[in-house]
Amino acid sequence: MSGPSALLRRPAAAIALALAGLLAWGLVKGAWETRLAREGTVLRFGAFSPSDSASASAFAHGAGWNGLSQGALIGLLGGLRAVVANGIWIGIPDAWTEQEWYRVASDIDLVTTLQPRSVSFWNDGSWYLGWNASQRTLENLKEPSAARRRLDARFWARRGEALLLRGIEANPERYELWLQLGQLRDQRLHDYAGAAAAWREAWKRPGSPRYLERFVGFELEKGACWPEAYAWWKTLWLSTTDHTDPKRFWDKIAQRIHSLEERLNVPEEERVFPKAGGRGELSWG
Repeated sequence: MSGPSALLRRPAAAIALALAGLLAWGLVKGAWETRLAREGTVLRFGAFSPSDSASASAFAHGAGWNGLSQGALIGLLGGLRAVVANGIWIGIPDAWTEQEWYRVASDIDLVTTLQPRSVSFWNDGSWYLGWNASQRTLENLKEPSAARRRLDARFWARRGEALLLRGIEANPERYELWLQLGQLRDQRLHDYAGAAAAWREAWKRPGSPRYLERFVGFELEKGACWPEAYAWWKTLWLSTTDHTDPKRFWDKIAQRIHSLEERLNVPEEERVFPKAGGRGELSWG
């Protein structure tokens, strides 16, 4: 394929094209530098001056984007970050099809560096690494050792987890990345306590779905964290005296509390639902 779209499929070519455009426009001095420094602070890159001659020299002498500091890369691309990020992202499915996982990971790292506030890049990138790469390596029969395949699968699941944690650092107010982190820990890493912790963080954030409060408890039980699960369900129950809202499934929560009180042999005086009176003493419906 020829033309600009083909160039944008390779990170180095995309960045070189953007850099050439910036140099042609001459937007490297004065007010532009001030604006970029301010914008960099907002985007959590720290201050950067486009007159960083050492970084520019590294790029010019063939080091490519890997030779640039994060701040230098952001500054050099300026307002073309979104264009370059989208161009690189378009090429990722090709690398995925060829199972070039390190190239996929490298391109995702670059895209998320360019657009750290785009939650979709972090989320979708974690799917490429934590689910797709992990599962494909697990099923890769070209590797005769099943133990090695399992190690490789876990390696890519961890890469997906690390990506999400970086995304959370850049977007601490968003629940979506915590939600995805919980799913990855549950489904790929089988870290049920870790998944519950992630979903609890998601639940704390604005806009999060209400069902997460139940996911936390169920996941703790899934990991056999019985005391922690009981404490969580009990906290939810005691957080209100109104247990009539059907959307919160108070009957299910009551069942979990009662079951765990039996499992843990909770003393009668400490139970939410004492044996003597049964659950009928407390109404939730």
